[in-house]
Amino acid sequence: MKITLKNLFLAIYVLVLLLITFSASAQTTLTQTIKGTVIDKDSEMPLIGANVIIISTTEMMGTSTDIDGNFRIESVPIGRHSIQISYLGYEESNLQSVLLTSGKELSLNIEMLEVLNQMTEVVVTAQHDKTKPINELATVSARSFSVEETARYASSLFDPARMAQNYAGVTVGGGSSDLFNEIIVRGNSPKGVMWRLEGIEIPNPNHFGGMGNSGGGISMLSSTTLSNSDFYTGAFPAEFGNATSGVFDLNMRKGNNEKREYSFMLGALGVEAGLEGPFGKNYNGSYLLNYRYSTLGLLNAVGLNPAGDVLPAYEDLSFKVNLPTKGYGNFAIFGLAGKNIASQTAEADSTKWVDEDGKWSFEERQKVGTIGVSHKLILTPTSYLRTVVAASSDAYESEESYFDVENNYKEILDEVSNFDNKILRATTTYTNKINAKNTFQAGGIFTNQKFSFESKEYYEDEDVWESYLNNEGQTQLYQAYAHWKHRFDEKWTLNSGVHYTYFGLNGSQSLEPRAAIKFQASPKQSWSAAVGLHSKPEHISFYFAETTEEGQPKTSPNRDLDMTKSLQAVIGFDQKLGKDLRLKIETYYQHLYDVPIVNEPGSTSSIINTQDIWDILGENFEATNEGTARNYGVDITIEKFFSKNYYFLISGSVFDSKYTPKDGNEYHTRYASNYQSNVLVGKEWKVGKSKKNIFGINGKSVFAGGNRITPIDLEASRAADETVLDYSQRFEEHAPAYWRFDVGISYKINKKRMTHSILLDIQNVTNHENVDYQYFSSGADKIVNVTQTGLFPTFNYRIEF
Repeated sequence: MKITLKNLFLAIYVLVLLLITFSASAQTTLTQTIKGTVIDKDSEMPLIGANVIIISTTEMMGTSTDIDGNFRIESVPIGRHSIQISYLGYEESNLQSVLLTSGKELSLNIEMLEVLNQMTEVVVTAQHDKTKPINELATVSARSFSVEETARYASSLFDPARMAQNYAGVTVGGGSSDLFNEIIVRGNSPKGVMWRLEGIEIPNPNHFGGMGNSGGGISMLSSTTLSNSDFYTGAFPAEFGNATSGVFDLNMRKGNNEKREYSFMLGALGVEAGLEGPFGKNYNGSYLLNYRYSTLGLLNAVGLNPAGDVLPAYEDLSFKVNLPTKGYGNFAIFGLAGKNIASQTAEADSTKWVDEDGKWSFEERQKVGTIGVSHKLILTPTSYLRTVVAASSDAYESEESYFDVENNYKEILDEVSNFDNKILRATTTYTNKINAKNTFQAGGIFTNQKFSFESKEYYEDEDVWESYLNNEGQTQLYQAYAHWKHRFDEKWTLNSGVHYTYFGLNGSQSLEPRAAIKFQASPKQSWSAAVGLHSKPEHISFYFAETTEEGQPKTSPNRDLDMTKSLQAVIGFDQKLGKDLRLKIETYYQHLYDVPIVNEPGSTSSIINTQDIWDILGENFEATNEGTARNYGVDITIEKFFSKNYYFLISGSVFDSKYTPKDGNEYHTRYASNYQSNVLVGKEWKVGKSKKNIFGINGKSVFAGGNRITPIDLEASRAADETVLDYSQRFEEHAPAYWRFDVGISYKINKKRMTHSILLDIQNVTNHENVDYQYFSSGADKIVNVTQTGLFPTFNYRIEF
């Protein structure tokens, strides 16, 4: 379906009709339950008798936590509320503007920090600060995010990765950024990002993701099952390895262990259904389940295909089963699985082809899944052991064919690729809060990867298949770490540790010291600094990429290459400008070495610029670890947290990203867009007879340096009748500056025991044509710009009950 202003106005008209329909019924006073758990931030032990008070209601409501640290407050009026939590010897905590709806109970997990001097009469108050991570061992370049933000921020589409693109240090670019959610952190390739779920690494959780990339078209993760999580942009704590760029540390929430609840969502991207509830009245265990199927897949099943020639279809499933025991700790079973297909079928009639590309057909299939078991065992009142074991599978298949016009439209299979990775991971972590000043953590991670891959291309003139990959086997990755947090006093905190990685395939290893210090100059101002070494092996298939010398057998020259290393340093400043207003500035420098580069004299190729394994297979990538790179810049954030029914987030990054290949010269990397600014703003209004419904408008503006482009040699392209790039100037030109404005409109309707949400997201409202890449058109005899997505509205209807 072609997206036009007419279609957009029609969608808005339908939205208004729905708002009128849902708002027409009688208004009544609605209430809901707020419950949760209060724990010590370092030891994760429950705090018994903590006071939890709702300070935003007309009459103050509150309770105290029980022997398990749990609390429950019933009959709370729906809407946004501020909650105050206090406990003797701990810093007072305040949650601002948490949203309570009629359709679901609100469950909170509250962590409190012990004060160093418990005899003091001064009350220390800790506001809920999203610029700080959930992980207390992280000092810089980390922040937490809520599930609500993935729905509220314009064009986030319930996707954690798209939401994170609004943060300082994260930039668009690298190709088709409107269509894909890949994360480019501080000038690094998206393949340097690691995804963790429930404390263990998982394969790329995105539909239509390239092999070795960390992004894709649509997230497999559902906001229905996620809890508050952390996102890191560098200088990670010691527990994180196998990443050089960023880390998504995601948590799944526990299902409601007291009542059964349901959710359903119908939208432009998919149909989604969720279920959660208890196993029984006398057991605190619970289950949580969510399933989604693509809207395009459903329409295709009934003979409709609004996507045009290419059909993208997908489905995914996520779940968590929480199984607490008495005396044996808490067990949980969790899982995430998804599969997708994209295909295009050509017609055997050249008169219907727009150009030569019309003869091509393809089909791509991908399956990704993880199932795991976690166990947390309290050892002493100050220590616990957490163990997670997970099995993952990541499979990709593709076929490409074309019609041979001169051979009676015979269909010729041209390319075939099959990748299959089966991974078993296990991690165990021991944490001991020795006292209010010292916390110690140590752990290990074991990974066994069984792989099989094949990639080959057919050459019709020679009637032969050329193989790029054809291997199977298994290998291991061993990691160990130790971390010590020391609080000298109320002002100074030190986080230090070491991470060790050993790659069993070729015996390469890395010992990585990490250190970070924070100075709390005043209740409103803090300074921080961190330095650390990080490493990551490449995608396993890189080490088996085959090359051929004339008259010689095939070889895999990359088998013994070392891991890429990244030495990172960060200095941060955090200033509280008001009750809910913060300024955060970070400046950083990253030195990358042991970077694989093409081992040919005069070559300008480096793995730094690759997005996935296909970039490597596209070249004769016989590599050496002689490459280097560097990233440096400044990230600035001004954020007004949601309060008084509005929020705003202003983030900006000024940076550069350069690399040195075999020819010894320094070039800009593919990701050196050099600058980006984001402005997000949103406001809500209470509407309806009893002011129980919420109408919201969210806006987002992005202005960034354009994609890096390798110049096209026009004369050489004319002579070759195809695009010829000038690799001596690799990525030395900019596409025009990238600009986009998005708008989100939401309406939340609270009924008795039910909440309806209607959301309309309009991406690129002005239909601005941002340049994606360029090519030489022999027919037009000129260089042509290929633009990204224009005006793109998405509509979602959600019900919770």
